[in-house]
Amino acid sequence: MRLSNKYIAVEAVEKEKKEGEFEAVEVQDSFVYKGRVIGIPEAPVFLGNERVSEGDIVIWAKYSPDTHEIEEDGKKIKYVAVADIIRAL
Repeated sequence: MRLSNKYIAVEAVEKEKKEGEFEAVEVQDSFVYKGRVIGIPEAPVFLGNERVSEGDIVIWAKYSPDTHEIEEDGKKIKYVAVADIIRAL
């Protein structure tokens, strides 16, 4: 997958819910997305001093204008602008 240096490709990460467990949604969770990086540009991507690589979990603003969603092979893949990434976990 070839990406421009401005975007990374991420796949949504769903929170696992156990049977009989209720989910308490925090207000901050309704304003951010969490996803696993599945594609990065050829140029290295850094958040602070940490390098972002494939397999890392990242968080970005839910209503970011530079986020695009495309369905490929039955999976919803989001292309997120590197500048919109808030944090890598």
